[in-house]
Amino acid sequence: MSATLFYFDGRGKAEIIRLTMAAAKVPFTQVDIRQKQQFEALKAEGKLVFGQLPLVEYEGNNLVQSCSTARYFAAKGDLLGANEQEKLNVDILFEGTRDFNSAFMSYGFAGFTEVLDNAKKTAIPKYLPVFNSVLLRNGSNGHLVGSKLSLADIGLLEVILTIEELLGEDELKPYPEVQNFLKVMKSNDAIANYLRSDLRRKKNDEKYVAEVKRVLY
Repeated sequence: MSATLFYFDGRGKAEIIRLTMAAAKVPFTQVDIRQKQQFEALKAEGKLVFGQLPLVEYEGNNLVQSCSTARYFAAKGDLLGANEQEKLNVDILFEGTRDFNSAFMSYGFAGFTEVLDNAKKTAIPKYLPVFNSVLLRNGSNGHLVGSKLSLADIGLLEVILTIEELLGEDELKPYPEVQNFLKVMKSNDAIANYLRSDLRRKKNDEKYVAEVKRVLY
């Protein structure tokens, strides 16, 4: 069954959901929220529990909250770990990727170069060495936990793709395990197909920032 994602015409908090649905091989379409009336209608229908996007309609459910929705689809795709220990490790590392990713979420909304400069000074030196070490300890197989794709990998992939696009691949050179991880992730057919598709939204620009603000405020 196909899912329907409601979100702005950008990556934002919906990107982790898109990546997870793609990896779990759950087909989906997106309804772009471009007008305030669309947003208000979803709230009036009671579909947004906390009055926030993204929303995913799937099998009669209205799924909200990005991480909860990602975990839901990760479970569908057997991406949460093979046993209890792996599930714990996947969850811990996934949460770490969300903290890391938060350094880039305000890109455009709090300036462009300002956000990137701050990420280079704080988030990247804090998180990339940790994830590089975790990948090494896990056997340099291109996965954070176990020997197959997990939600933790998907969470890290989102951030690494952002770094590669906004700061350049040279930013990853001090972290060979992360470079190998990115290569492994891009070789996954489901992920590669998504990244090539129109479902993969463009990076934030001034037009997108203005559109989001118009809808929300």
